[in-house]
Amino acid sequence: MKKTRVGIFGGTFNPPHIGHVEAAKAFVEQMELDELIIMPAFIPPHKDYDMTVTSLERFEMCKIAFKDVSKAVVSDLEISRGGKSFTYLTLQELTREDRELCFLCGTDMILTMDMWRNPDIIFSLAEICYIRREKDLETTDLIEKKCAKYREIYGASVHSIVADVIEISSSDVRSSATIAKEYLSKDVLEYINKKGFYQ
Repeated sequence: MKKTRVGIFGGTFNPPHIGHVEAAKAFVEQMELDELIIMPAFIPPHKDYDMTVTSLERFEMCKIAFKDVSKAVVSDLEISRGGKSFTYLTLQELTREDRELCFLCGTDMILTMDMWRNPDIIFSLAEICYIRREKDLETTDLIEKKCAKYREIYGASVHSIVADVIEISSSDVRSSATIAKEYLSKDVLEYINKKGFYQ
């Protein structure tokens, strides 16, 4: 039986910017995904989260931002579950016999994944993919060492997603109206301005 390849791209998405969208497109193509689930977190466990913009508003922004990404759907699974959005719980909920799961993260996440809640479960349930948003060689060396460790200790399957590096973060976008205009889609920017976010 041919299994459906399902990608999971989680994050706070506060707001979702063009770096996220380009990463999603590269993820779908390079991992030959049949479906991509965009998964906005309810409460991200790895960072402080300003609740000024609600989880449902971030969910709406994701629906706007990723609407033209092939095979992408936006899920409210973590928002509906509530509490801290632990990846292992999400993967357990999405695991089925007819699926192969692939999980996408960024540089900071791939370097700390062994410190997440139940990393053994995460590595056993999904192929792990990472995408860079910086170009320095020192970080490349750190990532290669970490991935080798994950393969040795957990038997992990780890892949690099190759795409043009867009050196931007959501906090950068929130801090500057000029940056927001450059790195947000017209429709997302319109939604943000209508709601009065990030003033």
